[in-house]
Amino acid sequence: FKKREILYNYHRAKEVARIKKQIIIMEGPMDVIRAYTIGVTNVVASLGTAFGSEQAMLVRKLSSNVVLCFDGDAAGLKATKSAIEEFAKIGIQPSVIRLEDDSDPDEYIKKYGKDSFLEKVKNAMNPIEFKEFLLKDNLDMNNSIDMANYANAMIEEIKKMDDEVLQEVSITKLSEE
Repeated sequence: FKKREILYNYHRAKEVARIKKQIIIMEGPMDVIRAYTIGVTNVVASLGTAFGSEQAMLVRKLSSNVVLCFDGDAAGLKATKSAIEEFAKIGIQPSVIRLEDDSDPDEYIKKYGKDSFLEKVKNAMNPIEFKEFLLKDNLDMNNSIDMANYANAMIEEIKKMDDEVLQEVSITKLSEE
């Protein structure tokens, strides 16, 4: 049993993911089970915060429209960053869902319900928006030093992009900020 090589619920989600042309990745089995209770069945779990290249390749077989919905705690943020990096290696830019109160998907669905969760899926952040969120966290954007550190870090992230149009849009957005 190697967690980095399997995805919980893959065997059930694969056909639905192909039909919907989207796969949602969560952290644990309870998150997937809760998603099923609201009719979201194109969902798998990585069985923890380790996300490997083998799992990314399994997901790629189902769809290039990948939505990451890991827990909101520090481990979940780390898993999200790791998954983004793994998907970037195979040419996929996943969307990212950030849940209020640093909830996990199971808790979020219980508290806010189906419609709110589906709205989160519909309005998921792209990877650069997620990186902006992470970089701004714990910074005072009224402080010149923090603002400069943020701008420099975002410039480094923008340099890594392959898509020139996305680079231009990101630079424009950063300059407006």
